[in-house]
Amino acid sequence: RPGDRIVEVDLPLSYGMFDVIQDPALLNTVEFLWDPTKEVGVYIKVNCISTEFTPKKHGGEKGVPFRIQVETYIQGDKMCRHLHTASCQIKVFKLKGADRKHKQDRDKILKRPDSERDKYQPSYECTVLSDVPVTSECVFTSPMVRSPPLQMSPGPKGALQNGSGKPTRDDQLQVHNMTKTSLTPQVTLPDRPNSSDNSLVTQGALIGSATPQQTMTWLQANRFAAYLHTFASFSGADLMRLSRDDLIQICGLADGIRLFNALHPRAKTLYLCVQNSPVVYQAVYLASLSSREMCVKVAALLGFSHNQLTHIYMQGPNGIHVVITDELVRNIKDEATFITELISDESGEGLCLVLKQPPPH
Repeated sequence: RPGDRIVEVDLPLSYGMFDVIQDPALLNTVEFLWDPTKEVGVYIKVNCISTEFTPKKHGGEKGVPFRIQVETYIQGDKMCRHLHTASCQIKVFKLKGADRKHKQDRDKILKRPDSERDKYQPSYECTVLSDVPVTSECVFTSPMVRSPPLQMSPGPKGALQNGSGKPTRDDQLQVHNMTKTSLTPQVTLPDRPNSSDNSLVTQGALIGSATPQQTMTWLQANRFAAYLHTFASFSGADLMRLSRDDLIQICGLADGIRLFNALHPRAKTLYLCVQNSPVVYQAVYLASLSSREMCVKVAALLGFSHNQLTHIYMQGPNGIHVVITDELVRNIKDEATFITELISDESGEGLCLVLKQPPPH
């Protein structure tokens, strides 16, 4: 069902959150602000039916993991620091199949001795999420679209609905997320980049977080306008998942190879000196040419989490500190060399990384 929203927040039933954003360009993403010092309940609707997960029927897919992933970021942080990721798997059943499975599971557990029943997870009123390791590969960072906040009602009860908008037991799932933490008073996903995003997407390789609209802009700028209709609903991540053979089959031999090479350009190489005595340089390879990727990889090279970095700078003329942005990373010369220096930030709690030009020999 191209163009149909996959997941959405059940606004009348959810409570404790605000500024809910359901971007029509990101059909599988919902963003909102929440206060970790207060109780928060988020009810979501997953618009799917069980036949969509049955092989060879109605275009279904079987064996593909289907899950809800929750990512937490610090609101208003320039580095868009990622705090936590958790997820849970979703299983979709027909009405009779779901009832039968629940009954079989209950009977199976009741037949086991008490010592073995403790091994099974008990039922909860809210969905239990499993932690996901914070890596640049598994975390999806979506652009945020600022729109008028939607009003929430304080009702604490509810269930998911199907694509028709009516509550059913057919494909029922409850996601009631209640979390408390003292890390920060307000948490959200990172802000959408400025209005020049579409023009920046056209400069160099397509990034995985590009929206379908940005992907269309990139295709047109790189002389693939003939395939705009074919890839109309593809995001950057969707397009980059296609193999060389897939693109050749879709676009033909010449354009397929050209598109694959444009999507997967040679990574930019930087050489960083992390040890002064003796002088030792190590290589960092940047594929997406983004400041976030650079921050993550340089932090890993230095042996600490990128969440500890509050800012990353490059030393400019007269010793000034220049904030590293995506555009700056794209314009760094390939095989450039830098000396790394760590300094404390203004609060004294975080670290700032400065990349300096090595002295002339």
